[in-house]
Amino acid sequence: MGTTQLLYIIAGLIFISVLSLLFLNSNRSQTDSNYYSEAVIAGIGIGQSLIDNIMTRAFDEQTVAAAVTATTSLTAAASLGPDAGEPTPTRYDDIDDFKNYVKLDTLGIMGIFRSSADVYYVEKMTPRTKTLTRTFTKRIDILVTNPYLKDTLKVNHIVTY
Repeated sequence: MGTTQLLYIIAGLIFISVLSLLFLNSNRSQTDSNYYSEAVIAGIGIGQSLIDNIMTRAFDEQTVAAAVTATTSLTAAASLGPDAGEPTPTRYDDIDDFKNYVKLDTLGIMGIFRSSADVYYVEKMTPRTKTLTRTFTKRIDILVTNPYLKDTLKVNHIVTY
């Protein structure tokens, strides 16, 4: 076998190796993209499911059994969160009981999704800004994290009374 043939064989092997690496890298990138897409879809579903669960509750502790006509009757912003005697979500009776609530969901190969909830008062015309003033409008923010997500997913809902 001549030197020229040996160089052709070595060049061919290098060429095949480079093509193989490019293919594997492309395939890995596609797989990562697929996992990310699945994680986003699952995360949004988990976040929306938690909001749906929260929305089955009364607007405020003071509106569980009776109607309220003045914002001063509502729970103070500093007191939002579970009330005494409400140790678990099954006992929560109003929306703001879910303030600082954390839930873990495990979904097969996607692993653990961590959802955390925040509930706070907002002004009706500026629903992105927290206020310490009691209003007839609350915002629910759900943050969902997972190792396959590149960033935290945010799902929110505005509730008016």
